[in-house]
Amino acid sequence: MFGADKRYLSISINEGVIKVVQATSAGVLERVARASFDPTAGASQAVLTLKSLLAPFDRKASVICTIPANAATAKNIEVPSIDPEEIKSIINLQASHHTPYSKEEVLISFMSLGVNAVNNTRLLLVIVHRDMVKERISVLEKAGLAVDKIIFVPEAQARFYSKALNLKKESPVCGIVDFSLNTTSYIIVSRGSLVFVRSIPVGIKNFIESSEGLGKLQGELKKSIDSFAQEEGNDIPHSYVVTTDVEAVRSILPALKENLGSEFLPNAFINFVKGPKALRKKLQSDFGDDSFLDVMACALTGNKCEVNLMPEEMMLKKTVERQSREATKAGVAAVFIMVLIGAMMMANIYFKDAFLNKNLREKFYSQRVQAQELQERMNQAKVVRGYIKDRMVTLDIIHELYAMTPHTIYLNNVTMDEDGTVTIDGISDSMSQVFSYVKALDDSAMFQEAKTKSTSTKKDNGKDVATFEIEFKVVNAKEPA
Repeated sequence: MFGADKRYLSISINEGVIKVVQATSAGVLERVARASFDPTAGASQAVLTLKSLLAPFDRKASVICTIPANAATAKNIEVPSIDPEEIKSIINLQASHHTPYSKEEVLISFMSLGVNAVNNTRLLLVIVHRDMVKERISVLEKAGLAVDKIIFVPEAQARFYSKALNLKKESPVCGIVDFSLNTTSYIIVSRGSLVFVRSIPVGIKNFIESSEGLGKLQGELKKSIDSFAQEEGNDIPHSYVVTTDVEAVRSILPALKENLGSEFLPNAFINFVKGPKALRKKLQSDFGDDSFLDVMACALTGNKCEVNLMPEEMMLKKTVERQSREATKAGVAAVFIMVLIGAMMMANIYFKDAFLNKNLREKFYSQRVQAQELQERMNQAKVVRGYIKDRMVTLDIIHELYAMTPHTIYLNNVTMDEDGTVTIDGISDSMSQVFSYVKALDDSAMFQEAKTKSTSTKKDNGKDVATFEIEFKVVNAKEPA
């Protein structure tokens, strides 16, 4: 899905501002847009604003939804394993220790920072509230877009500047400070990867409007530097790259240097982006007060970012859809090959039969035997075709269940016996929905004899939910031998 020659549509929806960037991962900037909306007016206002912005953009591009640093929790942890599957299991158990929310309320992803001498894997754990992600996905879907990836912005920014500054694994740690309208991101890059990030609730708007904003920014930057230094005795950077080069930012850099004892050097992200000169100028003049690095970095490095905060159910849906498309293509290819082989065989038979009609049947009797062998091969090809068709049944069942299952019902397990009996279990907001679901299954053209094996109620996060187990048969399933 994500390749070097792909076009990406990166979208940020944060604090009443929508930003859209269209670019390629080869580093070519094509379009940018920004608009404000009233966040208190509900999601409908955000949808209308986004639709108006998308008019000149390519809706067929791969869509990236961005999650800023101030909307997520990033923690450096160490796990005693180097096996990817075991690491995932450990993280699922530890995630609740790093957030006040329950496991069901959050989405978790991580990126590897390397393995230490005792085979422990260092990770940057990223945790975000599920509702916040679902709200953004809902806005994008109502605007007619299908989300392909959900990226943690600081990781993309770190990868962007690692490539732009040609940072190698042996390079010293690099500090990045990204000023936007209402927030500032303090980022540390080591060995080409993000190792530390802290969101500061002070932006360009704050220190333009009030002198107190600068003092608060200095205090927060000092906290960020101290926090990074305290993690296993990290060496702090001697200088920081500032991603924007506008007068409002340049005017405060001497004060930051004097109070924090580090150099702050402007090196705007636009210097490293290819694109039309007019568009680059527009970014500096029209949008200089609000960095576009967040959305642009995600568009340019989305194919390499490890953190993906897409909900598991959406990943499963996309996997099923992709496998279905691949299976369809494979089936079409198999049919085409069989037709081609059949045509070649029939052509052989035709010409041989015509030759035999010229009183040569007895002389060339052996060719008749060959024709019979070819016929047997065609029969074998038909058997293979039937086998391929039977293997599609499982995907058809999953696709039908996905289409019929309401959003208020969650399935935990789906099993199918050899005789075509399918058993599912899950939870629902109410028992009435379970019985309606059973009736819908029984009315389906694919399923029959749907019935509940068991039902019960339990508490889930303080809420009464109904648990159930349903059994039904697949129409035309093979009977057991």
